Amino acid sequence: MLTMVRRVALNALANVCPSDRGRAALYRRFGVKVGKDVFIGEGVLFDKLYPHLIEIGDRTAIGARVIITAHQVIPTPTTLRRLYPEKQYPTVIENDVWIMPAVIIAPGVRIGHHSVIATGAIVHKSVPPYSLVVGASGRIAKQLDPSLGDDAR
Repeated sequence: MLTMVRRVALNALANVCPSDRGRAALYRRFGVKVGKDVFIGEGVLFDKLYPHLIEIGDRTAIGARVIITAHQVIPTPTTLRRLYPEKQYPTVIENDVWIMPAVIIAPGVRIGHHSVIATGAIVHKSVPPYSLVVGASGRIAKQLDPSLGDDAR
């Protein structure tokens, strides 16, 4: 219980922190594995129960109000729990990824390096490197040009 209270407090602090570096540092303390030179926007929600299962690669940018999860659970006492028992999955965002605002990332997804996830997309399956993902279906709209990938360093 104390761990959950600590995580809620760290998440609240991170959401009002004016410093990009400070926000990333708070999410590291929260339990998320955050790489180097990562930008995390305001109002991002990370899985509170299993933040240690979330990994964010170097030079990744995460826009405001993104939700990143690492487990599935039905919190009500329904018979559906037999069909959908609680499970935890590692969720990995590789290096050099741009996640625009209001994206939802489902548990167990791996987003390949140099991918772009467009505003409002719902990512429910893994994404290969150099992909542009759009829409509520998480559709890969196109493959990006790999020759553009490493010039930022």
